Amino acid sequence: MPVPKWLVVARNEYRITTSKIRKIRPYFPILIIGLLAVYVAFIAPAVASLLIDDFLAFIITFAAVPMVQIFLFMIFFYFIILPITQTLKEMETGQLEIFLAAPIKPSDVLLGEFLGHMPLYAIAITVITGFFTAVLTPLGLDMVQTAIIIIVFVVTFLSAYWIGVVIAAILRTRLGKTARGKDIGRALALVIALPMIAIMYAIMGGGLTEALVDPGTSGAVRAILGLLPSSWGAEVFVGFASNPGNIGAVGFETVTRFGGLVAFFVAVLWLGAKAANRAYSLEPTTFIASRAKPDGAFYKTVKYLGGGGSFGTLLVSIFKDYSRRLENLSKIFYMVGLLAIINIFLIGPDDAEGALLMPQFILPLLAAFVVGEVTLRGKEALFIYKKTPSGVGRLVKARLLHGWLVVVPITAAIITVSTILSPQTTFISSLTITGLATLFVAANVAFVLGLSLLNPAFSDKSGNYVINMMITMFAIPNGLFLIPLIVLGRVFDLGLYDILLYVTVPLSWLVGIVFLYLGKRKLGRIE
Repeated sequence: MPVPKWLVVARNEYRITTSKIRKIRPYFPILIIGLLAVYVAFIAPAVASLLIDDFLAFIITFAAVPMVQIFLFMIFFYFIILPITQTLKEMETGQLEIFLAAPIKPSDVLLGEFLGHMPLYAIAITVITGFFTAVLTPLGLDMVQTAIIIIVFVVTFLSAYWIGVVIAAILRTRLGKTARGKDIGRALALVIALPMIAIMYAIMGGGLTEALVDPGTSGAVRAILGLLPSSWGAEVFVGFASNPGNIGAVGFETVTRFGGLVAFFVAVLWLGAKAANRAYSLEPTTFIASRAKPDGAFYKTVKYLGGGGSFGTLLVSIFKDYSRRLENLSKIFYMVGLLAIINIFLIGPDDAEGALLMPQFILPLLAAFVVGEVTLRGKEALFIYKKTPSGVGRLVKARLLHGWLVVVPITAAIITVSTILSPQTTFISSLTITGLATLFVAANVAFVLGLSLLNPAFSDKSGNYVINMMITMFAIPNGLFLIPLIVLGRVFDLGLYDILLYVTVPLSWLVGIVFLYLGKRKLGRIE
């Protein structure tokens, strides 16, 4: 009896996936299985026992169903975007071209990918399902209710994963044909997570919870969420928690919600296979020639700010090289969107200090996204500057000015808007806060640029790049801002503005100049 073709693809994908894990440690698969067993048997019940009182108080509230709906929707959405982001980031087609060159239907390839990668997603499903099952066990659910809850979670998350696989395949087909399409894909891979982050911060800020408790607004939220398949499982979950050991009390709701969820899973499998056969194909990558246009007012202004001449031309070329990649622009959009979400959901309109405090933990990442990629184009691009007179110094100067021209105006705009919206902020205090924030972030640009040259990363997948990002995320906000704020605030009773003006900003500039000097020397000696 011939082996189904989708099973051949699944077996190959599974071997590739497990081989990557075994390269780290040969015994990792067995270790993961053992840890999952310990988690389900001991860790999850222990954690659930600590939360059982709060859970019992929560499950009888008016907001229980919509809150569980939102939580499951977030996980559902995460399982959809995960394969999409992985596909858009890498756009690797070599392995699939081998399969599609053989007499195999695209739906078999897609189903094989789905099954081959399923063991990795099964780990996350086991962790989530194990926790929720452990929370419900002390309530006295019978075996049938427990089994249905487990099936509900598995079917819900596998449906989301399959939808993500299908969408990723179609996007890979549409965007992978051209280099510009691949750039668009990498840009989408980052910003696609912003909606889920917004929901998470809305819950953390309490605004969403208040809307769910209010009978006037919760009805609309429940009606919208009720259309999603993840919400059907949430209603089964809350129904069983409210009626432990009595499945008959919610028998009709269980049959309709559970049956609808299973029918949805079967339907998306069938529709996904049909969509794959129609839209999933791989064609050779094509290249479209670009036409150079005369510089507009923006680039003329940039050249003027660079002093004109050859250095102004160099600065314009760096701007063009950075802005033509949509992935770079998407990182800026992501950081601005993240700051907007934080200001909307976590910072109150009368919290002027919060409007200054929170961005200091986010803006260093913006600097890292703008100037931290100075070495990511490879050593060859750096050698071009090394072979020209004063090339290293001109490159560092141009990169520094480029970072300031991008990061400083964005920072000034964000802080100005945040402070103006606060009724307690005067015009003078708004200017003061904006000035301090821009001085701090300008020093961050110098620090990140020097760090990237001192510890060069020639790929965004290299260990050096990860280290640089970690230092930027933790060293700058904590070492240059948070620690002086806590220590000096307690010892000398200094306010936030005094610490920023007399300590944080001067210290940031000192560290930034030192790292920039050391990075420039390292670049001059690189081989």
